[in-house]
Amino acid sequence: MVPEVSIVIPVFQDQAGLNRCLDSIAQQDDVVMSDLEVVVVDNGSESRITVPRNLPYSVRLLFCEKKGAYSARNVGASSASGKVLAFLDADCWPSQTWLRSGTKALRESKGLALIGGNVLFDCSPRPTVVECYQVLMGFGQERSVNELGFSATANLFVMREVFDRVGWFNETLLSGGDREWSWRAAQEGVPARFSEKSIVWTCPRRTLRGALLQARRVAGGRRILGGDPAIVKSVGSERIRPKKGIVGKAKTILCARQFSLRQRALIFGVAIIIRIVHDAEVVRIRMGSQPERR
Repeated sequence: MVPEVSIVIPVFQDQAGLNRCLDSIAQQDDVVMSDLEVVVVDNGSESRITVPRNLPYSVRLLFCEKKGAYSARNVGASSASGKVLAFLDADCWPSQTWLRSGTKALRESKGLALIGGNVLFDCSPRPTVVECYQVLMGFGQERSVNELGFSATANLFVMREVFDRVGWFNETLLSGGDREWSWRAAQEGVPARFSEKSIVWTCPRRTLRGALLQARRVAGGRRILGGDPAIVKSVGSERIRPKKGIVGKAKTILCARQFSLRQRALIFGVAIIIRIVHDAEVVRIRMGSQPERR
């Protein structure tokens, strides 16, 4: 029997995150588990990923040695057989209404849109300064969908036939492939739509090192996208590199009255460091270096 929904999850060295993600899928409300298949793609983890036994839905584990989550997503999508493709990240765990809300939004669009669900941060009980910074800045899925026209693949629904028409994710990208694919879909007449109720949770970066690695990866992806004349022509450079000036961040941080003045000063310090590292990465790539997987 052909499953109604195929959930594609790339994973790289995150067994604990994957286990939580798979368990949350098993807790979905108003879902017939036999209508689901989950395709997990291990993207070259040093310790081979495993999937728990006795899950209430069909799950397959595939392997993709070519580095990059977009390569892994393509492997998963090529093997998936559902009428709907739902993309998740292994470090995300969906709310109980995630699948029902996402597929409902897809039906309401008559399958003629891609649906970007909400992505929210779940802070630790005693958040670090870096966590506070990330929570204040937000994941930004609503803005990405409504203003920039793309959905992060941390929470994306699309009809299988639409995915096949748009084509594979760009495997040359280690970051920003969700942007490029969404913009390609828009050119095919398939816009992005935001679904507030289709929620997945993820943890913000807790350490400065983790936040800096993320900033460098994002900078690399934006630099590559901005260097493609066809993409710049179709969507405009302002959507590839949206301006999130340090002044705007300063206003957000300094107005966050839930934090003490000292905490706000430390959070602003993190913002400055991240901006410096981001810009340094852009310069490094402009000088001929290649973006790295992080």
